[in-house]
Amino acid sequence: MKSKQGFTLVELMVVAIIVAILAAVAIPLMSAHKTRAAITEAEAALGTIRTVLRAMYAETGAYNEDLSGNTITSTDPLDLPGLSAGDLDGRYFEDDDYTMAVTASGYTLTAAGDTAGTAPEGDLVNGVTVTLDEDGSFTRTGL
Repeated sequence: MKSKQGFTLVELMVVAIIVAILAAVAIPLMSAHKTRAAITEAEAALGTIRTVLRAMYAETGAYNEDLSGNTITSTDPLDLPGLSAGDLDGRYFEDDDYTMAVTASGYTLTAAGDTAGTAPEGDLVNGVTVTLDEDGSFTRTGL
């Protein structure tokens, strides 16, 4: 007598249901990881700008004065010495998503996501804002 080998339809349906349940749980978890990755990218870029400002402060005694003694009036971090186009580009944020407000004694750095740019996954951070001040405090909104 030959026995048939293989899976029954019921067994296959049970496996399909289990896979669907696992996918339903895993997909939202992966989305949360993308959001965290975007915030980490913004914080790292803001840290790069902060490093340049701290170096300038160490040399000049003011955050809004460059090494030549000129007052910084621009809100574009790429106007700082040592930063150039592409330095702040990433997967979620790009150069023009970063702004700064600098005074002699402090600064506020901001990364604001939008869909107008060309960052590969910039639409994920549309409306997200990450701010860093001279005390090292990060503020995150729009998550």
